[in-house]
Amino acid sequence: MNIWLRRYTKILTGLTFGLVIAGGLVTSTGSGLAVPDWPLSYGQLMPPMVGGIRFEHSHRLIASLIGFMTLLLTFWIGWREKRRWMRWMSIGALGMVVFQGILGGMTVLFLLPAPLSIFHGCLAQTFFAWLVVLAYGQSKEWQSKEMIRTGVTALKQFLLIAFGFVYAQLVLGAAIRHTHNHLLLIPHLIGALIVLVLAIAILVHVLRHHSAESRLTKPAIFLFALVIAQLLLGMGSFVYTVVFPKSDLPASLSQVFFVTGHQSLGALILAACVFLTARVFRLDPHAGHEKIATGLLRPSGAP
Repeated sequence: MNIWLRRYTKILTGLTFGLVIAGGLVTSTGSGLAVPDWPLSYGQLMPPMVGGIRFEHSHRLIASLIGFMTLLLTFWIGWREKRRWMRWMSIGALGMVVFQGILGGMTVLFLLPAPLSIFHGCLAQTFFAWLVVLAYGQSKEWQSKEMIRTGVTALKQFLLIAFGFVYAQLVLGAAIRHTHNHLLLIPHLIGALIVLVLAIAILVHVLRHHSAESRLTKPAIFLFALVIAQLLLGMGSFVYTVVFPKSDLPASLSQVFFVTGHQSLGALILAACVFLTARVFRLDPHAGHEKIATGLLRPSGAP
């Protein structure tokens, strides 16, 4: 395996998380329309970085870098990779980043319509999680034939359910963020409690049945810690967006921290859940060696 390709995918994944944070800062600071045109910024490649422009234009610059790096990655994997599913994943990543760029432009040109903004935010987090699986597919562990010692059927079910609820939470959070509809807070709070229960269930199951497998215990503990931190940030976000809304309290550093941190940590929770799910499917002793990232096996007798 090409060590440079493996490192490159890790760097791209890390930068993408930075882009998620940058996008959150744009919304948290109300800078979405600080630059009213697209693809240029006030007709320039580099406008004066003042006020909200520095958040919006910085977001565009990072997005452009990631788009170019994803294009490079797609060609690199197409050239070096023999695994068909990995080549298709890289093509999928390129398609998502191109579509995401178009969505970003449309949100500006159409003056931040809520449906486009929600879709734009959720696609960014989906792209980040997608890259996590792609990077894991390049790891030494994925190539290794070593499996865990016990079956993980029940753990798979827990993780797939958790993934569904976490993603639903991201959609609800984006809807609240872009529509300011506080009625959505009720299902969002219920969903947060369900995710907490699932994170506890996953951790307890792993510690009870796979305590000797650090490859499972460490990410399970990490996922649980992220969910706890997310709940704390969610409380802070609630205070600033509901108890003291923007109309009553000027935007402050603490407000931006809580709201952006809550949104960004949600993307990290999704990525952690996806990574642990991919690892469990990959290391399952009752599954075949060749898998695609979704955990689906090739049909029997397939080449």
